Amino acid sequence: MMRTTLTCTLSLALLAGCAPFNANNARDTPADGHTARNALDWPGSYDGTLPCADCPGIKTRLTLLKDDRYERQTQYLDREPQPEIVTGTFSWESDGSTIRLDASGDSQRYFVGENQVTMLYRDGTRPTGPLAPHYVLRRAQ
Repeated sequence: MMRTTLTCTLSLALLAGCAPFNANNARDTPADGHTARNALDWPGSYDGTLPCADCPGIKTRLTLLKDDRYERQTQYLDREPQPEIVTGTFSWESDGSTIRLDASGDSQRYFVGENQVTMLYRDGTRPTGPLAPHYVLRRAQ
């Protein structure tokens, strides 16, 4: 009887360890409650040159303000003498680490990290592959 109980208990423990991991739930509710929104010093300006299919790059500066407003400057290198400036508001997604610009900013999403923001693909996923580092805007000095 004792052996059967022990076997059942160990079997249940092993099965519990094999439960599927739901990445969306983990992203939506951080275990420790810390998110970029409440744990990072995210307001400020972020600079970088984003990839461009038919030009050397898109020089970009994204400025995030504490009151959920933004200014985004973009300049296609070798095409535009002056940057295009767009202002508006952004909202935080449920994960607390991703922002979405309003319609003025084409509803573009960015993942907010320590001293950087990463422009996400339209489906909300992070860029991968050799160009992935070029989607990161770093905090301006």
